[in-house]
Amino acid sequence: MSETVTSTSEWAIPVQPGLLLRLNLATTTLTSYRTFSEIGPKFPMTQIPLAWKNLTYDPRRLVVAVSGIAFAVVLMFQQRGFQHALFDSTVEIVRELECDLVLLRPTRFALSVETRFDRSLLDVAASHRGVVSAVPLYVENLGARLRRENQKARPIRVLAFDLDRPMLRDRTREFASQRNLLDGPSTALMDRLSRSDYGFEFGSQALFPQTGELNGRELHVVGTFTSGRDFAHTGNLIMSQENFATYFTHRGLAPLQQVDLGLVKVDPQEDISQVQQRLSETMGNEVSVLTKQALIEREIALWDRSTPIGVIFTVGTLMGFVVGVIICYQVLATAIADHLGEFATLKAMGYSNGYFVRLTIQQSVYLAALGFLPGAVLSWVLFQFNASFTALPMSMTLERVLVILLATLVMCIISGMLALRKLFAADPASLF
Repeated sequence: MSETVTSTSEWAIPVQPGLLLRLNLATTTLTSYRTFSEIGPKFPMTQIPLAWKNLTYDPRRLVVAVSGIAFAVVLMFQQRGFQHALFDSTVEIVRELECDLVLLRPTRFALSVETRFDRSLLDVAASHRGVVSAVPLYVENLGARLRRENQKARPIRVLAFDLDRPMLRDRTREFASQRNLLDGPSTALMDRLSRSDYGFEFGSQALFPQTGELNGRELHVVGTFTSGRDFAHTGNLIMSQENFATYFTHRGLAPLQQVDLGLVKVDPQEDISQVQQRLSETMGNEVSVLTKQALIEREIALWDRSTPIGVIFTVGTLMGFVVGVIICYQVLATAIADHLGEFATLKAMGYSNGYFVRLTIQQSVYLAALGFLPGAVLSWVLFQFNASFTALPMSMTLERVLVILLATLVMCIISGMLALRKLFAADPASLF
C-alpha cells in the first residue's frame, strides 16, 4: 500500500483484471487495491452530487442553459395564456349569468350565432314543476354599431333584460347602484373595458352621461360596468329590454318576442338534472336545454377544436415545447460530450446504463427547476401587461402553472434521454 489518503475527491480506476488504482485528486496520489472490497466504505463515489456538479461546473454555460429553458417556459406560458384568455373571455358572459339552466335554439352552435326562439316557450318553461323563474336575455352581436361625434361607427355587443329581474351577477353592486339610471329612454351602461376607439371616457362617474349614436339613434351612456372584451367583441352595452326594442327594430314588429337565451332558475330543493330532462322532453326540437357548465364547455370546445385561432395557440404551445427540447438537448449533450472520458471510466468500473439514466434525469430535473422559476416570474409580469393592454382575462392559476411545470420536466427528461444515446454507444476502451 502507498501514501495515506487525505482527501475524499478520489476515483477508482481499473488497470487490469483484479487490480484497481485509487486516484486522489487533491494530492494526485495513487493507491492500489486488489478488489473493490478493499476500498470498503471509504470510497465516496455515491456521496458525490455528480449531476449537480456536471451542471454547475461552468457557470457561464449554466446561465445560457437556464436562459434557454426559461425562454421556452415563457413561450409556452404565453401561448397557453392567450389560449385560456380566448376561452375565458368567450364564456365570461355565461359565467356571470344568475341561472341554473339555459334555453337556446339547437341551431345556435355558438353564442355569437344569431338564432332565436319564441318568448312563449319561456312561459311553458316557467310553468314546470321545480322552475322558479324563466326570463329572457336579449343579445345583439352583429346588428349594433356605436359611434360618437366625429368618430367612426364600430360594432358592439348589446345585452338587455328585464331590469326588475336582473340575471347578471353584481358582486361589486355596480348595477344595483345605477339601476335607476337605466329607466330613462335611450340610456345604457357601457363596459369600462371597451376599446378606447369608441371615444368614450371612463375616468369617473362625474364624466357621465355621455352622448353617442347607436344604429343612428341618440344614446345616452349614463354609467359603466365591468365585464371585459373577447376575441369577437371589443365592447359591451347593457340596457333595458324596452330600450333594446327601440334600437333593434330589424328583429320584427315585436322585437322582444324573439329571445336569444332563456335563463332558468331551479328550485334549490329540486335536482337540476331531473328538471333539465323534463324541460327537454317538453321542448322537443324547438329548444335545447343545457346546464350553464355544459354551455361553457361546449363553447370552449368549439373555439378550441373548430376555429383556426384555437388551433394556432395549440400549435404555438407545442412549438414552445419543441424549442425547449432542442435547447435542453444541446445543453445536456454538450455536458456529456465534455465528460465522455470520465463517464467511460465509470462504465469501465462497472456502472450500469441505469446509473447514467438516473444521473441524466437528475440533471434534467435540476435544469427544469432552474429554468422554470425565472420563466414563470417573467410570464407573470407579461400576463399583467397583456391583461392591462388587451383587457383580456390573462390569469395564471395554480392548475395552469402546474401544467407548464409538468411540460417543462417532461421536456428536459426527453432531452436527457436523447442526449444519452452517444454515451450508451461509446466503447470505454476506445476513449483511453
